[in-house]
Amino acid sequence: MKHDPQPQISEWLGVDLSSEQRALLEGFERWLSDEAIPAGLLSPGERDRIWARHIVDSLSFSVAWTGDAPQRLIDAGSGGGLPGIPLAIAFPQTAVTLLDRSSKSVRLLRRAIRVLGLANTEAIVGDVREQRRCEAVTMRAVLRPPEAVEVMRDVLMPGGRGVIGLAHRRTADPGWRQLGGRVVEVSVLDPTGWLLIMQQRGHRQTHLDRSDHQPEGRSG
Repeated sequence: MKHDPQPQISEWLGVDLSSEQRALLEGFERWLSDEAIPAGLLSPGERDRIWARHIVDSLSFSVAWTGDAPQRLIDAGSGGGLPGIPLAIAFPQTAVTLLDRSSKSVRLLRRAIRVLGLANTEAIVGDVREQRRCEAVTMRAVLRPPEAVEVMRDVLMPGGRGVIGLAHRRTADPGWRQLGGRVVEVSVLDPTGWLLIMQQRGHRQTHLDRSDHQPEGRSG
């Protein structure tokens, strides 16, 4: 029986997913296994850990908006819809755009959206560097952290928030804290996941919002 960290991530985030949301996530897991892996969006070696390594990890990105989901969110370099589709399921009132430069990926993502019936989600071909005044942006395994930070500074609107997925490892990289923002440890994952949460204060500046909900033990 495979380890299911979803209850732990729900407790860590302080949210409970409904049975409908859980069913949608399971449907997405099947789509990744049946269609995304054969299409090359994930490697075949990931099939046995889609849920624990990819879907639950994607849900952890929602910690940046605990209790205050954004109206619009862009998942930059979405690839196989990670973290964008799990976030669209977790935030049904948020308009989610899956943005990718690959037309092949976007065609597959549009099929996933249809299969899952996600009315709040669209997939379009594009480059996040061309975006401006974004309210919320996520990036998972798209760019090296310093490059991702620069992109976030360019595309986020004042008050906008971005989340960058960092490496899965046991300890944080000391260099991450020099990039600005808040480093968050996702300790319920194995190996541990790390997120860099940034909030735009003004032109090409980021601000660590100390008023954010930050449960004990999460900050790196």
